[in-house]
Amino acid sequence: MEGQQKRTLDEAEPSLLEGVKALIVDIEGTTTPIGFVKETLFPYVEENIESYLKKRFDDEETKADITALQELAIKEKADDQEGVIEIPKEGSKEEIIKAVVANVKWQMDADRKTTALKQLQGHIWREGYKTGKIKAELFEDVGPALQQIVEEGINVYVYSSGSVEAQKLLFGNTEEGDLLELFTDFFDTTIGSKKESSSYKKIAEKIDVNPEEILFLTDMPDEATAATQAGMRSALVARDGNEELTEEHFQNFLVIESFGELFGDDEEDYKRLEGEDNGEVDEEDEEEEDLGEEEEEPEDEDDDDEEDA
Repeated sequence: MEGQQKRTLDEAEPSLLEGVKALIVDIEGTTTPIGFVKETLFPYVEENIESYLKKRFDDEETKADITALQELAIKEKADDQEGVIEIPKEGSKEEIIKAVVANVKWQMDADRKTTALKQLQGHIWREGYKTGKIKAELFEDVGPALQQIVEEGINVYVYSSGSVEAQKLLFGNTEEGDLLELFTDFFDTTIGSKKESSSYKKIAEKIDVNPEEILFLTDMPDEATAATQAGMRSALVARDGNEELTEEHFQNFLVIESFGELFGDDEEDYKRLEGEDNGEVDEEDEEEEDLGEEEEEPEDEDDDDEEDA
């Protein structure tokens, strides 16, 4: 891995970054272990949300966070969202705080990624980072690889469901130090859902780079598909603790286990990243391939089973 990270783009044969002017990375499961989010960040919110709201209830920022949650609850109630917990606009401070806490914990238990939730979470995490109670964890290959990518002249961006503020707090307070200088800009769901191709088109327009010159890294196949539909290159990142990828995912996408592999020399991976089938299954090609095999060895059932496995 270290050898891969130290090679320049010119030395890699070929580099998966060839022709790339912008790299966009997801956070959870891509640069940062899911365990850090689930076992550190989320519990910190659950343990501190009530005291945070009591202390900052009259701050304009907190009022705006509560209003956003109230309006979201009203909309979801009207849309018959199951289990939604409403937050009263009139009532005592204690009643409102109690409802906000219940609403936030309900959303977190359901692993929801609403903008209103993420905004409040980010503000609570800010205190944790400032006091040193939270230090962000990154996969060990991330920092060195991003440093080299930036040195090669490629701009690096973040697109995550967490708020922009939460993203900056995370990369500004890592166990390796402040890495904010590595990033050109940050995007969250205020630009759109990560599962919608329109979001990636907006990002391409905002950073003024042609989609085909952008590489998006994520652990989520739906997000990789949306980026591909927007014309970007995309690759899935398989990390310990992530949801297991299927055989179909491996067939349709380039899959890497480390950012160091971006400097690799696997010709087949490069072709898959560059190919038109990235993110899509070409059923006709698969059928033709199967038919060709059957014509050559019509009686060898073991070979057919092996190909399908």
